[in-house]
Amino acid sequence: MSVAGTATEPAPQPAPEAFGKYYLIDKIAVGGMAEIFRAKTFSHGGFENQLVVKRILTHMSDNEQFVQMFLDEARVTALLQHANIVRVWEFGKIGTNYFLAMDCVEGKDGKLVLRKLFERRKMLPREFAVYIAAEAAKGLDYAHRKSTNAGQMMNIVHRDVSPSNLIVSYAGEVKVADFGIVQSSMVVETTTKGTLKGKVEYMSPEQAMGEALDRRSDIFSLGIVLWEMLTGRRAFKTDNEIKTLDKVRAVDVERASVVNPTVPARLSDIVSRCLEKNPDDRYQDARELHSDLLNFLYPATPDVIQQSLGHFMQELFNEEIAAERARLETGTRMARLVHDAAPSVDLEEEWEEGPRTNSSPTVAPAATPAKASKTPLLLGILLALLGVSAAVGAATWVSQKEPETVVVEKAAPVAATSISVRVSPVSASLFVDGVESGAGTNIVKELTFGIHKIEVRAEGYDTWTDEVEINQGEKLRLDAKLVKVKAAVVLPVRPPSSGGGSPVVAVTPPTTTEVPPPPPPPPPVERAKGKLSANVSGGWADIFVDGKKVGTTPLIGYSLPPGTYQIRAKNDASGLDITRQVTVKSDETSPVSFSAP
Repeated sequence: MSVAGTATEPAPQPAPEAFGKYYLIDKIAVGGMAEIFRAKTFSHGGFENQLVVKRILTHMSDNEQFVQMFLDEARVTALLQHANIVRVWEFGKIGTNYFLAMDCVEGKDGKLVLRKLFERRKMLPREFAVYIAAEAAKGLDYAHRKSTNAGQMMNIVHRDVSPSNLIVSYAGEVKVADFGIVQSSMVVETTTKGTLKGKVEYMSPEQAMGEALDRRSDIFSLGIVLWEMLTGRRAFKTDNEIKTLDKVRAVDVERASVVNPTVPARLSDIVSRCLEKNPDDRYQDARELHSDLLNFLYPATPDVIQQSLGHFMQELFNEEIAAERARLETGTRMARLVHDAAPSVDLEEEWEEGPRTNSSPTVAPAATPAKASKTPLLLGILLALLGVSAAVGAATWVSQKEPETVVVEKAAPVAATSISVRVSPVSASLFVDGVESGAGTNIVKELTFGIHKIEVRAEGYDTWTDEVEINQGEKLRLDAKLVKVKAAVVLPVRPPSSGGGSPVVAVTPPTTTEVPPPPPPPPPVERAKGKLSANVSGGWADIFVDGKKVGTTPLIGYSLPPGTYQIRAKNDASGLDITRQVTVKSDETSPVSFSAP
């Protein structure tokens, strides 16, 4: 849910809805089949818990096939207890509404992350793309290998691995979500023959052809997600589903390193192996894929990257985080008033939760409403709260079964801490801060962070200029459209008149011969840059390179020319202030570690 418009007063926050033992504080989203709420529960001693409630719309409760899918999701996911999977805690029915109660992950799904980056003309840093895929592979591998308590393999296939179902928390955690169309030996398959389930552009070839599926289908889908995070483009998306299906079935996609030349060949090989048409040629399980992705990230560790990803997410969504917290605080305050004013509920008589693993849900009425004698006072308090509270932004992640929308523009590839300049209509030379830095129509240049003057020059065209500011790990995309130089207007010389008058003579003013300046010396050959990674064990610190602050730990892959530098870690709060000498070599990462006092 988002706030529409900026000129009008924000709408007041709706009062919480009592739904069994849950208080639905904020409606996050609503689709054609279900609605999603951020919810709270309260207990003795001031204890409260935050969850997400996914509730089937009343008119869908009579749809047996959809209810069965909902039950399948609950039965399978309730058995999946893993750090990289969004867990479902309850399935039940209150009144006429079936519902799921699940983990509330404070973060955003991959689709929203990519969309936000697109709005800022940025790309997802490579190490984050690889880390997200590695963590998702770890969660999928757990699901693929899961067995029942009796030891029977569940043979789970997610069938809907896509950016919108990979959740990235504000702490840098990655979780696989929404097993709504899961295939498993525990699931009663109700799909009509010839019907495809899932998002077409993220299907495997065998899924697109309606064939039998196993865990390798999810590996193909995860490969698509990684390909798109690395290239900034859509792998199979077209203007209609028939064309998209044809591309998926033929695996009509280029190597990631061809689309984005900055993708290392080793990483491109990993992606290509995920996207093999024949399942036998792919990774045979997600554990092997996870291992190769971690080896690629070495020497950076998952813990360090998670911290860095968390900082990245908090910076990217800082406004949304503040809005969500304010909205949650207001909703919780109102919900507690409702809870405290309501009579106690005897769960044995008034409300009964549904089973998690039985094949049929339990039907039970909703909780008893508050006593009439307290209603006027309660309403007065709620109205007072509503008068001063505002809808201040979007809530936490929610997964819906809606068609995937285009979230990444088909734009030129860029590198980490770099610019990508797309030149038209002719090839041209790129100058960064007055230094020639490449030529062509699609130029990628790695930069140090800061403010840079960008110029694009081509003979016969006006120089295109721009000034950009780039921060560590960012990737900017620029479009340089050149305009032809206007031709000079030459006035003709009037010939002598036939009337005998004096002829008009064109006089060319004398010119002075200027001695051209000597050509500038050729620029020195730049050696390939190296990278610096810094971390503080048991704390954090600001990092300075030769006296200049370059970031905060964990600092990963900071680009530096080869040489020896004084690296200082400083944290006034903890009393940390240590300087070390580090030598950075070409094409190598030089790690440096500090210990908090």
